[in-house]
Amino acid sequence: MKKILSVITVAVLLSAMLVSCKQNADVTRQDTTESTTVTTTTATTTEDISTTFEEAHTYKIYPALQKDPDGSYPYEASSFTTYYQPSNETRTTNIQNAVSRLDDLCIPDGATFSFNQTVGKRTVLAGYEEAKIVKGDEFVDGLGGGICQVSSTIFQAALRANLDITVRACHSLEISYVPLGADATVQWNSQDFQFKNDSGSDLRLSVYASDGKLNCTIYAQDDIAPGDLSVDISKSGETYTLTRTVNGTVNYSTSSKYQKPKETTTKEDLKPSPLGHPS
Repeated sequence: MKKILSVITVAVLLSAMLVSCKQNADVTRQDTTESTTVTTTTATTTEDISTTFEEAHTYKIYPALQKDPDGSYPYEASSFTTYYQPSNETRTTNIQNAVSRLDDLCIPDGATFSFNQTVGKRTVLAGYEEAKIVKGDEFVDGLGGGICQVSSTIFQAALRANLDITVRACHSLEISYVPLGADATVQWNSQDFQFKNDSGSDLRLSVYASDGKLNCTIYAQDDIAPGDLSVDISKSGETYTLTRTVNGTVNYSTSSKYQKPKETTTKEDLKPSPLGHPS
């Protein structure tokens, strides 16, 4: 009888141990699964919001434009030139990097040109280096410094081609490669420069930077000469007002205000020779 009781007791103990182990294993598997799921979901969500889709929250994304180096664009619609210092090697690198993405770009009739979408994000991997950029009330080193001169040069060429300027903003500080009121600043994810090709003809940009000379010429497949066109800048108090007049009628106007940089800040890197002008 004692032997039978002993066998029953051992069997009960073993059964209890097996149940306990199974419960512990289930808890462990459940904890592991929940932890993995939370970690994976959080990482994916953070990456999507902060990097992949952030640009879409800032301004409209347009279809990508393509280069057309072999097409026929026999008519020169406009041209504008600014100047930079080739001795500033990092700034020159940034300018030439942006130019390489813009040269021969075709803008079909009715399409919108976006500087940021065409040039892309300014990163080390994209070949950009540190040069002077505007931050607050001073010029500091930052990736892509110098490319605002490229966007400003294109802005001036687009003005003279009588194109519809849809997005443009001035710098917060005074710059010197174009007259005050004639610049178009750009910054990834916050400020773009855009214009719409409403000319009635496909257009192609010819952009080059060499030996301190930065030029943008806009060519057209058809003759789109607007007639008597002038671009003027006036100053009233602290406000600079740029107007475009075509055949006696003002069809574009934009205003700008600037602050002076800190006295300790040098603009030597941004000094041109001389001011930009139509070619």
